[in-house]
Amino acid sequence: MPIVYRCNKCNNIVYAFIRAGQDYYGVPSPSELVIRIGGICPNCGKSIEPKMNLNSITITLSK
Repeated sequence: MPIVYRCNKCNNIVYAFIRAGQDYYGVPSPSELVIRIGGICPNCGKSIEPKMNLNSITITLSK
């Protein structure tokens, strides 16, 4: 099951973990992802916060 991180402002996909073995370290935590991308959405430039609000997490089924 893919894990997708999206920007809260523009809904752009900031990072997608599609399959096991894609990355040596596995799925990054939100704080690790902020460090990887420099803390800014590459699409709209919004600052990305390392702390997640549980209300902003959405679980959906993919086909």
